[in-house]
This record gives sequence, C-alpha cells and structure tokens, in this order.
Amino acid sequence: MSHERDAFFHRGGGLLALLWPSSIGIGALLVVAWLLPRQYSTTALILIAAVAVAVATALGCVAALGRRRAPSEGELVRALGSPLLAVRPLREAALRGLCRQLLDHWLQPGRALLPVVSAQRGEGRTYLAARLAAGFAALGEKTLLVDADFRSPGLHQAFGVANEGGLADYLAGKATNPVPVNEHLALLVAGHAERDPLELLSGDRLKGLIAAAAKHFRVIVVDTPPATRADLEIFTALAAGALVVAGRGEARPLARLKAALARSSAQPLAIVVNQRQSAA
Repeated sequence: MSHERDAFFHRGGGLLALLWPSSIGIGALLVVAWLLPRQYSTTALILIAAVAVAVATALGCVAALGRRRAPSEGELVRALGSPLLAVRPLREAALRGLCRQLLDHWLQPGRALLPVVSAQRGEGRTYLAARLAAGFAALGEKTLLVDADFRSPGLHQAFGVANEGGLADYLAGKATNPVPVNEHLALLVAGHAERDPLELLSGDRLKGLIAAAAKHFRVIVVDTPPATRADLEIFTALAAGALVVAGRGEARPLARLKAALARSSAQPLAIVVNQRQSAA
C-alpha cells in the first residue's frame, strides 16, 4: 500500500472515530427534545442544530488538516526550479548518499559553505542540518555546524550544550567558543544577539569568520532562519546555493523561498522532502 493511500485510511479512521460518538450524542439530544414539553422542544431543537453545525465544522477542519501533505517532486521542481541534485526523502540512507554527492559535486576546494534553508518554520531544517553535519563527519570530513537562527536557536538543545559564546557573540565583537562534538565535528551555537540579527549578519565579521573557518573545515553547515526572514539571504548569497528542506504546506511559502534564492543568486542544490513535520 502506498504512503498516500495508507495516510488516507488513517485519516478516514480518525474521522469515523469522531463521527460515531458525535452522531450518538446528537441522536440522544433529539430524543430528549421529543420527550420535553412543547414549550421547551423548540429551544432544544435550536441547540441541537447549533451542536450539529459545530460538529460538522470540526470534522471539516480535521479533514482539511489531514489533506495537508508534503509536496510531490514535480510540485517542488515547479515551485523552486530544478536542483543540482535529485529530490529525495528525509531518510538516513538518503542523507548518507546526499553527503557523498555534495562532496563530489558542490563542496569543492574553496567552497565549504552549505546553508540549509526552508520556506517556513517547523519543516525540519534544524534536524536536517544536524544530520548532514554528522553525516559529513562520519565520512571523515572536518565539519563545522553553525546555528544562525538567532531568533529561535535550537542546535544547542539538540546537542545538550549551553547557548553561550556563539555566532552572535562573535559578530558583536565578543569571544566565541566552538564546541567539539567529536573528532571531525564542531558546533558553533547561535549565542545571544543583543542587536538586530540582520544588522549583525550584514557586517564584515561574518565573511571573515567563514573565510577563517574554511581553512580548517572542509564543510560548514549553517542552520539558517526560515524564508520569512531576510537573514538567510546573507548565507545563500555567500554560498551561491542552498540545500532546501520542504514539509507539508501550501505553495505560497515555497514561492517566497524561491524569491529569496533568486535575490541572492543562489541555486537549490538539493531538495529534501520531510514527510513528518519537525520542530524546526
């Protein structure tokens, strides 16, 4: 059975689970209305009608939420353009292959920066950035994972470290302290942004940091803010490309992401489809 058909039957079962007790409840109210004296039955029928409308509205909302799905490969290509590498699902085996392909076809000498972007929050961008960085490190490549989402940082929680001495602190002229995760992987948390994030990222210190890091790391994976913020365009412009993660949602946010990539002259390197929504 396909994933779409399987999801359909799961949704249908959920709707039936709601519909059955709702029908019993409305039927019970009708019986009560019939037994009541005539002067009360009209009011009871009005209340029953209101309850029925509320139940129908709730079932409609559940059905609409159930219909939301991750866009197909064709829909993604039409919305974002053809990526350098193939569209693929957010699965461990697919990510291992993606790391190898990125090393072979994009992350050449002099090109280390890899921004991970999404159209909106909650599509799995932070998770994907962390898994990619771990994948590159597992291949023996020196990798730096950077949290650039100053408004909603998450990588420090994922790795269980303090959100101190991070990228925002460095950009503000303070000390920074990348956290060694293992022999091949280091983490630079977001830190605390005391000024506007866009203002911080627009300065020359970011370019200097990336240039210095590229001398020590083969890959620099950046967890960017979603396309609702202009911050990500700074990283996509520096990299001239970005790895896109797409979850369930409407086409409008994808159009916004495409516009952001176009403004920064960046191409989609690969599109990873997240069938399950994530926290970031």
